[in-house]
Amino acid sequence: MNGDKVDSNMNSIPAVSLFRGIYNRVAKRLGVDPSYVSRVARGERKSAVVEKALAEEVRVIRDHLNNYNNNHAPAEQKKKSKIKSRPSEPLEA
Repeated sequence: MNGDKVDSNMNSIPAVSLFRGIYNRVAKRLGVDPSYVSRVARGERKSAVVEKALAEEVRVIRDHLNNYNNNHAPAEQKKKSKIKSRPSEPLEA
């Protein structure tokens, strides 16, 4: 029954949690109902303003995830990314 127990060692927020509440945040910012934002997201309604706000919110989340991943990559992975290959020299016969 403790399958939902939170791991106290978790240092980061799971990516899916960052998307939770996206419709509510956009709706609050635009002064519309969250169900309307949801309908626009599903394509049942059209609204350039809502679509733009949703895209911006997703971009902010994506940037956050990219920054987190770049700052928390394992040391070995960071080391590998800094290694540059030398230009190849022609072999002499």
